[in-house]
Amino acid sequence: MTLIALFACTPSDPLDAAESADLLHRAYVVSNESNEMFVFDYETLEEIGSLDTTVTNGAVNGNHMAMVGMDGKTIYTTAAEQDALVIIDAATLTVKKTMPIGDHATHMALRPGGSELWIMAEDDNTVVVLDTETDTITHAITDPAITLPHFARFSGDYAYIPSIGGNQISIVELATYTVIDTLVGDGLLEGPCEGDPCGYADAQIDPNGVLFASNFTTGKVIVYDTVTGERGPDVSVGSQTWSAFVDPFSPLIEDGGDSFAFVPSWMTSTISRIGADGTAAIWAAGDSEVYGVNFSATAPGEAFVLNRTRHEVAVLDRESGEVLDTLDVGGTTETGTTTPDGRLLLPISSTGEVAIIDTATHQELARFRGVGTYPWSVSTVDGQNYCH
Repeated sequence: MTLIALFACTPSDPLDAAESADLLHRAYVVSNESNEMFVFDYETLEEIGSLDTTVTNGAVNGNHMAMVGMDGKTIYTTAAEQDALVIIDAATLTVKKTMPIGDHATHMALRPGGSELWIMAEDDNTVVVLDTETDTITHAITDPAITLPHFARFSGDYAYIPSIGGNQISIVELATYTVIDTLVGDGLLEGPCEGDPCGYADAQIDPNGVLFASNFTTGKVIVYDTVTGERGPDVSVGSQTWSAFVDPFSPLIEDGGDSFAFVPSWMTSTISRIGADGTAAIWAAGDSEVYGVNFSATAPGEAFVLNRTRHEVAVLDRESGEVLDTLDVGGTTETGTTTPDGRLLLPISSTGEVAIIDTATHQELARFRGVGTYPWSVSTVDGQNYCH
């Protein structure tokens, strides 16, 4: 990789910076072991500023995830150790509101086409729904099938809630906010599972409406068409399979696209490509810990595997599994976001940095240092936003 620019984080006036910043091109980085949020413009590669998100004086938030509103004007951050949500005004980089959400609030998802933020209160076994226009809680979804809810994914009239502590994915009817059905892993019984983790970390849905969800314990992947309701046999790809990752930038099948997911197996350090028809190819290109696989509209034939313990991003050919490039990032990766214009934004947790990589050229464009203690996740408008 070529290092084109290098930045260190220095104090700045967020009000002055916000006057000229394009909110839609901002990236927000939260750190798990410190309370600052670092903000930069991923297009100009300029630092915007940072802000303190402390909920309780003298205590660490355990910030887990940031989520940017669809218009870029509001940022939401879950403070898992404080069981709270921090709501931030993007123009001024000031905290508007801090509110209790539930025990160990972690992951969030914006409901498409609406004004709702769905928040996982994992240890309460509850999905909290926030009205983003009023910043008030409108629903708290509970059900025996929701066991340590880990994410929310949407398709049509339903939301899909994977349970990291259970053998099932709950299907929630959006009209009533109630669980109406479940997808249970092959050979398993609906209910809690044993181990931490043990169940489904995510249930990502591709642009064609195909859901892919891997069970951490069994290594089997559910492939379910949310449009037709069709489901084939689960696909076995190894063990300790954290999540199945889909390409959010892929064109629809009728426009020449494809339905597939990439699944890392920690036990075998492999990466599997699973098709909507249940076919699987398994390649020795992974790591003992992989929390993310990223895709890019500017590199449509490639997948970017975040090999955490190897301190690298492995660039794979999507069809053959050939490793096209290996990008040494100098520390442990957690999760990353790919922007619509093809930039991979990558927090490096062990060094307190964020790297920006051009996915078309594999070159490192910039690196910000001192962004926080154990930077954990990054979020943008319309990016490939996920967390672990």
